[in-house]
Amino acid sequence: MARRAVALFVLLAALYSLSAGLRASRGAAITGDEPFYLLTTQSLLEDGDLDLRQQYRRHSYRAFFDHPDGLWMQSVPTADGRILSPHNPGLPVLLIPGFALGGLRGAQLQLQLLAALTFALVYVWVARVTGEARWSAWATLALALAATPFVYATEIYPEVPAALVLVAALLLLEAGGPAAGDAARAADGSCHLPFVAAPRDPGGSPSRRREVARARVLALLLAALLWLGIKYAPLAGVVAAATFLRAGREGRWALAGAGVLLAVPYVLFHLRVFGALTPYSVNVVYAGDSTPEVLRAHVTDLANRFYRLWGLFVDRRFGLARWAPVLLLALPGMVLMARRKGAPRLALGLIAAQHLMAVFVAITMMGWWFPGRTVMTVLPLYALPLALVLQRGGRGARSAFFLLAGLSVAVTAALVRAVNLRQVTVAVDPFAMPVGWFQAMGLLFPDYRSWAGSTPWLTGLWLAVLLALGSWGWRLDGMDWRGRLDRRDRLAGGQALLK
Repeated sequence: MARRAVALFVLLAALYSLSAGLRASRGAAITGDEPFYLLTTQSLLEDGDLDLRQQYRRHSYRAFFDHPDGLWMQSVPTADGRILSPHNPGLPVLLIPGFALGGLRGAQLQLQLLAALTFALVYVWVARVTGEARWSAWATLALALAATPFVYATEIYPEVPAALVLVAALLLLEAGGPAAGDAARAADGSCHLPFVAAPRDPGGSPSRRREVARARVLALLLAALLWLGIKYAPLAGVVAAATFLRAGREGRWALAGAGVLLAVPYVLFHLRVFGALTPYSVNVVYAGDSTPEVLRAHVTDLANRFYRLWGLFVDRRFGLARWAPVLLLALPGMVLMARRKGAPRLALGLIAAQHLMAVFVAITMMGWWFPGRTVMTVLPLYALPLALVLQRGGRGARSAFFLLAGLSVAVTAALVRAVNLRQVTVAVDPFAMPVGWFQAMGLLFPDYRSWAGSTPWLTGLWLAVLLALGSWGWRLDGMDWRGRLDRRDRLAGGQALLK
């Protein structure tokens, strides 16, 4: 397992270097929120503070932002005249080493290595949960080379670092559990790995010291998620709740105590610097609004966002399946996850939590970014449902996987070529790349900019496809590793025929 993980890291670190040169817009190499994260990093290095006035005055942002019109203002000045980036400072602090060594390219190289590390650790986690190394490696590699992870491997956003923190937390929760092979050989194949399983002494009593240490490290990881972005609070809450319910008394006290100690500086810092619990209060859109008012702005008009439940997958421009058809096989895998206790069900809870955020809290899914940003933090976890389908599905499922994985990689390769030829950019119009088969494939997906024309009947067709994939997942749960009905289901079927 270790050798495969290292090989995967090296391979992805090399391939992700092709992502660093992809221009975000016609006018600049980076765009959207990206320059403002780096502007804060630059301010920390040059001035030792978060105030961006000096950077705007000196135009020092031109070292990494090459738009001829300069950098616009994303914030309003605070009462004392400071200009702050409306984002949590975790990512700017994290990028200090890379940016100090190589500016924009240095920061992208740092993120590139973090992305490769994320998927290497995902492979280790999936292999441990499933007890199967080969299919876990294929599932992880196919996912890592899909367009969305490939692009965000070097985008200046907190999504990939947050994914790394989340995967590290899941690995920590698996530490001390039974051997992966034992889980895989369980009679019901249910992956009953505990969330927190303190090692036991020969006498049978739990090792309190290790449980307490694990809980404290987990609290640090969850705090890191919040420093990367308050939008990751639901993910941190899911992990904390699952851990708290399954930990022993010492672990619970350690987690709660560490959580309180880490929450105090977080709250005090944001109140002092931003005047609110979130940095959004200095954004030009929400200037002067309180934290409840900012939250209310994100959760209004819920009915008109309902289509995103499936639109995140099948929208013609921003759907995940449009850019990585292999992700369609994750749906039956999620059904398998729902029927397994332990790590699979926790991972499914994290995926669901982030998707609900993307559906009902994110202002839009069609933003000034590459498709999939709102779910990128949990996208690496899709390797588990893909691996479960490969493990349980037999030849048919594996043939479909390799076909769709090949198509997904072809989309990524076509995107890289089109951007390098200056035909499209990754944040403005990647879906317009002039590739005949890609555009023809797009006609199969509904365009949710309008409900006219083919959108209603294509929506109905895709809902039927998604339902069929979910039903297939229920059937896969009764298969053995060769893709045949296992002994329990064959006996049940025989008894039904006799009756």
